[in-house]
Amino acid sequence: MTDELAAFSDVGEVVRVHRPEIPVMCMHRSTFEESAAEFVAKFDGTVLYAVKANPHPLVVNAIFDGGVRHVDAASIGEIEYVAKLRPDAVISFNNPVKPAHAIRRAYRDFGVRDFVIDHPAELDKVRDETGPDITVQVRVGRRNAEAVIDLNTKFGTTIKEASRLIVEILRMEATPAVSFHVGWQAQDPEAYTRILQRIVSMPNAGELAYINVGGGFPSVLMPPGLTLDDYFAAVSGMSIPLRAEPGSALAASGASLLTRVLLRKERAVYLNDGIYGTLNEHAHYPGPGPHMVLDSMGRPRFGRETEVTVFGPTCDSLDVLPNRYSVPDSTQTGDWILFSQAGAYSNALVTNFNHLGEIDVVEVLTAPTVAR
Repeated sequence: MTDELAAFSDVGEVVRVHRPEIPVMCMHRSTFEESAAEFVAKFDGTVLYAVKANPHPLVVNAIFDGGVRHVDAASIGEIEYVAKLRPDAVISFNNPVKPAHAIRRAYRDFGVRDFVIDHPAELDKVRDETGPDITVQVRVGRRNAEAVIDLNTKFGTTIKEASRLIVEILRMEATPAVSFHVGWQAQDPEAYTRILQRIVSMPNAGELAYINVGGGFPSVLMPPGLTLDDYFAAVSGMSIPLRAEPGSALAASGASLLTRVLLRKERAVYLNDGIYGTLNEHAHYPGPGPHMVLDSMGRPRFGRETEVTVFGPTCDSLDVLPNRYSVPDSTQTGDWILFSQAGAYSNALVTNFNHLGEIDVVEVLTAPTVAR
C-alpha cells in the first residue's frame, strides 16, 4: 500500500500547475512527523495514534516515522487496514462496544491483545472470544463540561463499577487497565489530573498495567496562553504507567484543504466542499476559518475584508458552516479558499451525498504560512 502522491512545493503551485476541479487535501508529510515526534518525546508514557482521525497511508506512515508504534483502532476494518499498512504496529481494539466476530478476528487473525470494555456484558464477549493472554481496559466515564465535545455520554462506567470489573478481569487471569477520555479539545489540563487522582485511589489500582488517558489534547482549539506542554505536565509523574491515544493532536496541523469558490454573492460564498465533505467537523464546533484566499493563478488575495456565510456544494440548506467568516472583498467566483489545520476528521469523514464526495489528495512540501 503506497503513500506516494503527486507533490508540489506549495499550495499556490497546486492551484497554478495542478489546476484542480475538486477539493484538494494538501498533505504536509514533515508536519505529521514533527507532531508525532513532539508527542512521543514529551508525553510520559506510550503514545497510540487514533487512526480514525486520518487513516490515509501518508499520514499513518509519517506518524510512524515520528516514532509512534501503537495504534488505537475502533473496528475490525481499521485493524485489518493498519495491519496491512504497518505490520510493525501494535494495535489496541479501543471501542468499548464491539461485535463478537470482530473481537474474535482481532484476537485470532491479527494478534490483538488489548481490548476496552465498560460493562460486564462486554467483558463476557471478550472472555468468550479470546484467551487470558490479554489486557482489558475498563473505560471510566466522567462528564467534562469544559471539553468542546463531551465524549462521556455514550461510553464509560463509574469508578465503583470499574473496581468490580477489575476483580472479574483478574478472575479470568487477564491483565486489567483503566482508560478514560476527557472529551474532544479539552480546555482545562486539570481535567486529566482530577480523574487520574480518582483512579489511583481505587482499592485495586495497584493491579493496573497502565492508565490510558485517551485523547482530547487540543489542536485546532488550543486555549489562549496554553500549549501541549501544560497538558503533558498535568499527567506527568504518575506511579502507574500511562498511555494516550491522540488523534487530532497528531494529525490536525499536517494537512490543509483547498476548496474552490463556485459562486461569490455579496454576503456569501458557495464552495465545492462542505459539511458533507471534508468540512464535516465544522458543523459541530466553531472551527478555524479560512487561512487564505488564492486567485485562480494561486496568488494570495489581501485587502479589506467582508464577513460571509459559507455554503457547501450540495442542494441541502443544512450544508452551511455555523459561523460567518471574513474573506477579502476581492474574493470572486473561481478563487480558492484554503483551510489550514485540516488533517484530522476531514477526508476520513467525506460522504458521497449528491455524488459530490470526490476529493483529490496531493503532497505539499511547504505548509502554508501566509495568512490574511
